[in-house]
Amino acid sequence: MITLMSVFVGILYANAAEYSVHRYLFHGLGKKASSIFAFHLREHHLISRRNNFFDFRVSGKELVGMPVGILLHLPLILISPVLFWTVATYGILFVVIHNMLHKYPQFAKRYLWWHWNHHMRNQNKSWGVVLPITDLLTGTLEEHEE
Repeated sequence: MITLMSVFVGILYANAAEYSVHRYLFHGLGKKASSIFAFHLREHHLISRRNNFFDFRVSGKELVGMPVGILLHLPLILISPVLFWTVATYGILFVVIHNMLHKYPQFAKRYLWWHWNHHMRNQNKSWGVVLPITDLLTGTLEEHEE
């Protein structure tokens, strides 16, 4: 039972972290041209908007940033190895899923529609990529368009 609870808490925590980084760092601080997070809006959002959601590049910043994020969470292994590995797995899934979605837009539009909406309808909502849990809890999930 504790293992299942650790997985559940890990998913909720990782999703809240994904939401917060995306909303407050990439879209908040990233609005300033001098910010290290400016790449997200000035590159990724512009490219995917211009190319009908396609972005064929693999983000080097994601490939470097995610291992750093996982390492920062390494102390969790002392509290609960299951919690740490859940958070780490979620981070890896984020990189894989996010890059896949922008190479297969029709899949994204149908199955992970919240991320499609974030890019193509309203970039000020739907901050989650892997799951829209925190968006649901905070009321920032853009409605699904059939």
